[in-house]
Amino acid sequence: MVIEALGTQALEVLADKGQRRDFAKGVSIFRHGEPGASLLIVKSGRAEVSITTATGQKSILGLVGPGDVIGDIACLDGGPRSADVVALEPLVGLEVARRDVLQTLKDDGDSAILVIVALCQKARNASEMFELKALASGQSRLASCILRLLNDQNGEAGSDRVKVSQSWLGAYAGLTRENVNRQLKSWEAEGIARFDNGAVLIANLNALRDIAMNEGG
Repeated sequence: MVIEALGTQALEVLADKGQRRDFAKGVSIFRHGEPGASLLIVKSGRAEVSITTATGQKSILGLVGPGDVIGDIACLDGGPRSADVVALEPLVGLEVARRDVLQTLKDDGDSAILVIVALCQKARNASEMFELKALASGQSRLASCILRLLNDQNGEAGSDRVKVSQSWLGAYAGLTRENVNRQLKSWEAEGIARFDNGAVLIANLNALRDIAMNEGG
């Protein structure tokens, strides 16, 4: 997230200005299109970020957890929320008003530059995600999405485990649950990865990377 690029001191300043918010599992934190008058610093719990097309098709953009910041883009430009965010489990966060965020950046020029750099990176990440979902091979797409989720975890859940449901993973990769299940069973037979107890367990990371790079695979 963009605001996460700020130094520790600037983040602490924002946190001091924040108000605690508690969200139960399944509760909407932000809704697409609503005013972006604040951002939320996640202290505990996880949430899902997604968009829904005019035809009702849901596309998952990612997960957020402790230490992540959500709603920062709309907060910075004053525009509407660009996605829906729903708590996947009880979540606690610190909500910071837009005026406090802007004042912090105004008072700290170095932090403002870091935010600009992070905005550029966010644009690059969006482009990469678009390219990923355009892959013709569902196998390559699924492998790439699992690797992306693994990288986003920063090792917190272990280097070989991604905690997601098959339905969620399908929505993230643009595949049906049935296709995800079929591919994971094939990978399990090949000793690459398998689904167990609500998580994808990766047995051969290098093989998964090879699949991700092989669009025709």
